[in-house]
Amino acid sequence: MLNLKHEPSDQNQSRTLFDLIAIGIVMAILTAIHYTNYQYEMNYHILLQFAYYLPVIYAAMRFGPAGGILSGLVITLLILPFMTHFHAMNPSAIYTQWVEIGLINVIGWLTGFLTGQERRAKRKYQIALTVQKELVKKLKQEGLERERLEEEIRQTERLTALGHMSAGLAHEIRNPLGIMKVSIQLLAQEKVDDGVVSEYCRVLLEECERLNRLVSVFLSFARPKEPVRGRIPLGKILDEGVTLIQPALRQHHIELKQARSQVDEQEVEVDSDQMKQVILNILLNAIDAQGEGGVIQLEGAQQDGFVGFAVSDEGPGISPDAMPYIYDPFFTTKEKGTGLGLSVVHRILDQHGGKISAANRRERGVRVEILLPLS
Repeated sequence: MLNLKHEPSDQNQSRTLFDLIAIGIVMAILTAIHYTNYQYEMNYHILLQFAYYLPVIYAAMRFGPAGGILSGLVITLLILPFMTHFHAMNPSAIYTQWVEIGLINVIGWLTGFLTGQERRAKRKYQIALTVQKELVKKLKQEGLERERLEEEIRQTERLTALGHMSAGLAHEIRNPLGIMKVSIQLLAQEKVDDGVVSEYCRVLLEECERLNRLVSVFLSFARPKEPVRGRIPLGKILDEGVTLIQPALRQHHIELKQARSQVDEQEVEVDSDQMKQVILNILLNAIDAQGEGGVIQLEGAQQDGFVGFAVSDEGPGISPDAMPYIYDPFFTTKEKGTGLGLSVVHRILDQHGGKISAANRRERGVRVEILLPLS
């Protein structure tokens, strides 16, 4: 890697050295021709002197104004002895020579100046192009962020509307459900000797309990309590959630691999009970998706200003068509699901300033990431 980084610099140094040597050789050859052909007429030397424009212009284009000025001065010093000792020159020829020397220096400086201006303009253009690219990239990021925020606003509006509806519906269901439960219990007491009736009553009571739990979920979704925040290490919350989920893991013969990291030591300011509910909902979803056997991975996650955890299962994954709707209330792909698990998680995280993301893994399964702001 280091050799690759130094390679452009080495090439530039080699190119600079080559150009300097080439310019010096050309000027030396032209000067040598002047001095070794002393016997020729002045017109020959004047024509030969035009060749000095080549190294001067090249030096100016390669090294800017400094190259043009220095090469012009060097040529002036090289040709000056010839001009002062060549006796065949008449006054007009001497005048022409001095004008020629002056033009060489002026053209050297002018070419270098124009080259410098061009390079500065090119640098400004490159800087402007870089800034433009950064602005386009920033605008794209802002557009994506705006779309995400708009989607969250729509999600919140849907949750609010459905929450009000669920609260009213849950209350309307709970009252007759309580009456039905008491009536079934009384009927079971009266027909205790009738096995068929007792069995029917048992099934009805179980269904009443299931409906009561479903109504409780609706109410917790519709009217979530305000979080009672406290500072607590993230690892402690995860350990408590893992302890609560152990019976379900054993029932489905699933192994939970929990990776320890420094993220576990980070403190977050959250309602511990609500965060346990988040952990349980995510892990239960992973268990339901995985079915029997296999491994579920629990690991820490971290972003700028956020810490959290990620749960990865080995289930079939989520279809691309269903992915945009997984946080919507009552949307579920399970036969007996309520479709409120991830909606409740989304609402709790909104109250805590956190965020949730889900994506299909490359091999199989889903990875769900929960992030909370650092305390």
